[in-house]
Amino acid sequence: MRLYWRIERLAWWLGLAAMLWFLLTFAVQPVIAVFASALFDDGHFSAFETAGQLARSGRVRAAIWNSLWMTAASTVTVTLVGVFQVAVLEYFHVRGRTILKIGYATPLVFGSVIAAAGYSFTYGPGGSVTAVLIQLFPGLDPKWFSGGLAVLVFHTLLLTMFHFLFLRAAMRRVDYSTIEAARSLGASELTILLRVVLPVIMPTLLAVTLLTVYQAVGSFAGPTILGGRDFHMLSQMILTLQSLRRADMAALLTLLFGVLLTALILMSAYAEKRGTYVGGSKIPTPIQLKRVDSPFWNAVLHAAAYGLFILYILPPAMVVLFSFAPASSIGIDPIPASLTLKNYVKVLTDSSAFGPFWNSVRMSAIAVAIGLAVTLFAAPIMTRGRGWGPQLLDLVFAVAWAVPPIFIAIGLINAFDLPNATVGGAVLLGSFMILPLGYAVWVMPIMARFLRAAFAGLDPNYDQAARSLGAPGLYRFRRVTFPMVAPTAILVSAITFNDIMSEYALSALLYNVNNRPLAIAIVDGERSPDPEQAAVTLVYITLIMAISFVVVLSAERIGLGKGPETNRL
Repeated sequence: MRLYWRIERLAWWLGLAAMLWFLLTFAVQPVIAVFASALFDDGHFSAFETAGQLARSGRVRAAIWNSLWMTAASTVTVTLVGVFQVAVLEYFHVRGRTILKIGYATPLVFGSVIAAAGYSFTYGPGGSVTAVLIQLFPGLDPKWFSGGLAVLVFHTLLLTMFHFLFLRAAMRRVDYSTIEAARSLGASELTILLRVVLPVIMPTLLAVTLLTVYQAVGSFAGPTILGGRDFHMLSQMILTLQSLRRADMAALLTLLFGVLLTALILMSAYAEKRGTYVGGSKIPTPIQLKRVDSPFWNAVLHAAAYGLFILYILPPAMVVLFSFAPASSIGIDPIPASLTLKNYVKVLTDSSAFGPFWNSVRMSAIAVAIGLAVTLFAAPIMTRGRGWGPQLLDLVFAVAWAVPPIFIAIGLINAFDLPNATVGGAVLLGSFMILPLGYAVWVMPIMARFLRAAFAGLDPNYDQAARSLGAPGLYRFRRVTFPMVAPTAILVSAITFNDIMSEYALSALLYNVNNRPLAIAIVDGERSPDPEQAAVTLVYITLIMAISFVVVLSAERIGLGKGPETNRL
């Protein structure tokens, strides 16, 4: 038994050393590298000189202006559409709410680069919608869906996923008895919405709005695919500067970008904290859906609800449909005349077509495994530890949470483009592992956040009972603690796996010939005039949607099937 305790203690210290090495090497060192590259040049302070060069660049000024107005406009449109969605699903009586819910939920599996490519395929020059519109309006420019307007539509429809997930939950906390009381006092429906419902959901609405701002200002896939030649935002400009070998300008712009997003994260956290103090009763009476008495306004409500549903469901539906179409009909026929499995056979049997898909699956699995190993070790320390060590560890994850993916990529480039002593003198830039390592750093903060909450919610009596029976620490973690947090670990792993499969910002900066991921292949295929490549791209998008759907459902079923009551000491 004494030998077992010594082995367990040695294993714990080795695990702690490995975790600290990984965080210092791949989370802290890249941040320091960005600061060093942005502020210093050959040992002397050069930030003001670099900032002057950025200020004199017309393209940089244009990208900053585009990011500002696009973020402001997206915040307004996303809020309007998102609040309308919640009202349709949770407040008003609308027929077919289940069908509407499916359509409004499509951004959960149809987002990022695959959604941008899908919107381009549907509304772009060779899209089915464009073909129909040109028949109705012969003078219409085939490139009508491009530039700032296209990006704004993309943001408006995709970023409402936060409202669908969080604002709907907040609406269900509204106590219907307060609404009935207001009506009994003669309050109008508008007054009820503004004076009764809005105060309850306002903290969540504010937090969701800040998340929308965070996503909009850091948008990358949408502007790259839908923005056209003349519309660029900050993330694209950073990539351009890096490709022009102006690492100092790219790093400084990345640093300023990171500071802005960090401020937004802190504001969001403040709004979330306030949300715990404002709300309805502890056991609210469920809302009874409001029927619109006026036939005219009821018809307007249904028309708007189903019109929005069509906008959501049309791009993914067209992508799935044309993924089974012959390549010769893509970009030509509004609706395919025949269906075939040839495109899927090519992707699954042709090594050149299957390569990006297999790369993304492997790299996603590696990144999730690394992130899960690090956060499962770190979360109990941050939850139960005392002193400056756990606080410092918490700060590392907080910094990684705040910085955008483009910041992580630039940091890894600056830290590992030359032999680095922390990785045995190796040059990681250009290797296969640089991208999954970047993915792991990107997903670790969200893993740590959910797992820390799971560990904090555990009943300590389980561990104390096992300890009183003489169970060692690793045994208690393996047989008692881990089974209780396994549902959270499984679900968060599924979510991050899906996110990595369609991640584009990190991929665009870090990929190479050894690890070309699916997101890069989708963007290249979307820009290619070859219909065969377009067919392969549609299959890629459909497979990602299918995998995202299956992974989430499977993880939920596996997770819900586990719990403390099934554990055996």
